[in-house]
Amino acid sequence: TPLPSSDYTVSLYLIHISQNAKSASKINEVIYAISWAHKLAGFNNPCTSELVTFVNEGAQRKLGHFITKKDPITPDILRKIVHTYGHLNSNLKDLRTVCMCLLSYAGFLRFSELVNLRGIDIKIYSTHANSYLAKSKTDIYREGRDVVIYRTNLVTCPVCMLERYLKLASITPVSITSNSDEFIFRSVNFCKSDNSYKLRSTGPLSYTRAREILLSSLQSIGLDSKKIGLHSLRSGGASAAAAAGVEDRLFKKHGRWKSDTAKDGYVKESLKDRLSVTNNIGI
Repeated sequence: TPLPSSDYTVSLYLIHISQNAKSASKINEVIYAISWAHKLAGFNNPCTSELVTFVNEGAQRKLGHFITKKDPITPDILRKIVHTYGHLNSNLKDLRTVCMCLLSYAGFLRFSELVNLRGIDIKIYSTHANSYLAKSKTDIYREGRDVVIYRTNLVTCPVCMLERYLKLASITPVSITSNSDEFIFRSVNFCKSDNSYKLRSTGPLSYTRAREILLSSLQSIGLDSKKIGLHSLRSGGASAAAAAGVEDRLFKKHGRWKSDTAKDGYVKESLKDRLSVTNNIGI
């Protein structure tokens, strides 16, 4: 009988679906549909029984896919990128790559936060740079959030690199010029007349193009691009901060995380840090 169905019948149907489905979402779809139909008809929901629950868990394990996280970018990798693409004679296209990597790493920036930065969102001071994020994944009320980045004056200094990039791109931060409201990271065109790159007057760089730029730059310095993604920059900065012992409250605020679980998911501990657990328990 379709209505009402017994938990035994539903369990057999779930097993049948799990043998042909390619993802766990199909199992969820079936359970929601059966539950909805029984509730609408005024019958007891067979999907709440222990038998159906156990079969559902087994099907979820069978069809579930493990999430393979990308490796975090390390300071050594950033230095290689800077030495390759950020030298004194670098063009606008190469400086864009370096600047995107350094800002994402230092500010724990998501890709959407990075590409939506406009000239008017950037303030540069003698000691640091302030980036105003008008939109953020965790900013549900759209109140905006400031991210401050320290000026290290090292070869990998994100503030110094940002100044070089903005100057070459003819973008004046916090100005009232016509390009102050335009996106900082955009596509580029090569001008044969003066043998240089110019930013297009269009929207922000797309995710696909940004990923291609990052993977191409990593391949050029001898890295396996399959293990690295755009989130590797945010993960790399978070992992470095955790290894340096940055206070947890500041750590979460800088990365705009709402929970410890979300924050900890970005941190990859080194072998030395993991060994320190047993090294410090007094045995």
